[in-house]
Parts: sequence; C-alpha cells; structure tokens
Amino acid sequence: MRATHTDIQIDRRGRRLKHMSLAQRKVLRQQYEAKMPGWRQPIIGYLVSILLVALSMFASNLLSNALGHFYFPGAFPILVVLFVAIVWGVGPSLLALFLSAFWIDYTLVPSADLFDIQRWMDGAQLGPFLISGLTIAVITAQRERERLKTLAAEQELQAYADELETINQKLEDANQMKDRFLSIASHELKTPITTIRGQAQLAQRRLSKQKKPFPDELAVDLEGIQLALTRINDQTGRLTSLIDELLDISSIRNGKVELRKRKCDLREICREVVEDQRLLSGRTILLEMPTDPVNISVDRDQISQVFVNLVSNAVKYSPEEKPIEVCIHQEREDVRIQVKDHGKGIRKDQQKHIFETFYRTPDAQSSTKQGLGLGLAISKEIVERHAGQIWCESEPGVGSTFVVELPRR
Repeated sequence: MRATHTDIQIDRRGRRLKHMSLAQRKVLRQQYEAKMPGWRQPIIGYLVSILLVALSMFASNLLSNALGHFYFPGAFPILVVLFVAIVWGVGPSLLALFLSAFWIDYTLVPSADLFDIQRWMDGAQLGPFLISGLTIAVITAQRERERLKTLAAEQELQAYADELETINQKLEDANQMKDRFLSIASHELKTPITTIRGQAQLAQRRLSKQKKPFPDELAVDLEGIQLALTRINDQTGRLTSLIDELLDISSIRNGKVELRKRKCDLREICREVVEDQRLLSGRTILLEMPTDPVNISVDRDQISQVFVNLVSNAVKYSPEEKPIEVCIHQEREDVRIQVKDHGKGIRKDQQKHIFETFYRTPDAQSSTKQGLGLGLAISKEIVERHAGQIWCESEPGVGSTFVVELPRR
C-alpha cells in the first residue's frame, strides 16, 4: 500500500520525537512541570519523601518491637518508594529509596558479629529491596519519558492542526474569491454578449426583408454577411448558455438559489423535457413511465434542468441512429429516473470524475461537441440538495446510463 502524505508527515514527526535533543527535553520537562499543581512539584516530593520514609521506619520499628523480630523491614519503605514514584517522579523516589536503604541497614539490621547468620539474613533483604526500588525508578523514568513524548506529540499535532486550519481558511477564501470572480465576470460578460447577439439578430432580420434584386457580386457579399451574422448569433448563444451555467453553479454552491418545493407529477416534467428535446434534436427518445401519477415534492424548475442536462448529454454523445431511453421507476421509498444512451461509454476510472466541475472525459475533449463540463456538476448539486443521489453506470462500447434517485418523502 502506498503511504499517504499525512502518514509520511506523522512518521517524520515520530522520528523527530525519538531524536529530541537534551535542550528540547529540558524545555518539555519545564512545560510539563509548569502544568502540574503546586503540591506535585519535585521540591515538594523531596520533602514529602523524607517525611514518609521516617514514618515508614517508625512503623517498622513498632512492628519489630511488637513482634520481637520483623522479618520484612523493607515492606513499608518499598510502598513509600512506589507512592512517591507515582506522584512525584524519579528524583524523589530515588531519594526515598536510598534513605530507606540507609535506615534499614543502620537501624533495623542488628549490629551483631560479622559472622552472625541472623545479620546476614537481615542484610540480605537489602538486595531485593534495592532491586525492587530501582525497578520502580526505571519504570517511572520510562513513564515520564513517554509523558514527554506525548506532550511533544500534542504540541506537534496542535501545530499541525493550526497549520491545517490556516490552509483551510486560505482555501475557503480562495474559493469564495473564485465564486465572486465567476459571478462578477459572468454578469459583466453577459451584457455585451446579449447586445452583440441582439444586433446580429437585428441585422439578420433587416437583410431578410431586402427583397430587391441585387447584382451577383452584391448578392454574394450579402450571403457572406448573412452567414457571418448566423455564426455570430450561434456563438453568442453558446456563450450565453455557458455564462448561465457558470452563474447557476456559483449560485447553487453559495446557497443563493432557494428550493421552491411543491408537489408535482414527475411524469409531466419528464414528458415536457423529452418532447422539447425531440423537437430540438429531431432524435428518437423513448419514454417509459408508470401509468399512475408519480407525485413527489421537488423544485420543478431545478429538477427539469437536471433532466434537460442528462437527456441533452445523451443526445450529444450518442449515435444519431440509436434511440435515447428515459425510464421512470416508482418504488416504495424513492423514485428512480434512468437516462440511457448507446454511445462510446465511460471508463471506470473516469466515472468518479465526471460530476466534478469543468471535467470532461478524453473522448468528449477530442470530439467536436462543445461544452465546459458543468452540466453534470450542476445536476449533482441540485439532486443532492433534494437529498437524492445521482450516479453513472457505463461500459465502454455499450453505452451509459445516468441514474437519479429522489426520496419520495
């Protein structure tokens, strides 16, 4: 499996934590101690450890006097060492350990003859006591080291989170600036384009009213002018539709377009779209729908725009001799609309991108069909605002089926 960018960054941070310098550890320790309450400061631990060792030895002396001989003089001191290690750390616990060992050796172990078996048995208890105390100190040191690592990791993660928040804010600002630019640019472009188109249409109408016979040369020139005006009208119309799409997707994403839901028969919307596309394209478009009304609460205009985008795309990228199939299926919880074509199809690796803004498949880019890759992106935004889903099922060489699923409730 390939490591992601985030995994690599975390791994690098982990390596940095393992190779912290002494200065870094000192700073982290100071920060760690600064967060502790006053009673857990090391200086308090050193004072308390002396007091607790004295109390433990006093308790051991009492038991020794009461029992005649106490065979476990390190029992109370080792508990003191453990408690101090847990609360105050390595330094105070080591002080408690060595004070206890000194006190056991000179206070509880009888000073009999060097070869006295009893003295050797009592003195032998210092070995396990020291080993146990040192083990506790080592474990405590490891725990403190892990705490420092955790503190360093928290600081790294906090810095990383702040960095991500800054980046996200910049991206959000850039996205808002892009949307504002699209909105302003679209509005500014639409006015002159509308003017140019209107003037071209006006000139066409004036030329068409000229019924006087003209000389051959002038007639040829007028035909050329008529053709040029037709091209101007077509291209300005295309620019107008592209600007409208840019405004639509900008308005939808900014939440400026409110949903005006009302109950309507989905069959009527599909029938109107199919009939309009039949007239515009002259293509065969088959419509299959239930006999009963398919009542659903939607924004009629926006859902109609979705169907127009899907059917016009099917017409655009499907062979002229092949029909387009539109089906409506009414289920218990939702309504499913399918628009099927018999075009080249879309590869699996491209299907997840076709609903992205400005994305066009390589086949669409190489074709003579014009487009900006906004129709499907707009459709996806509209369908999702209706709490629905839209997806594509396609097989290269067979065709594509676009499915829209809308909840009935």
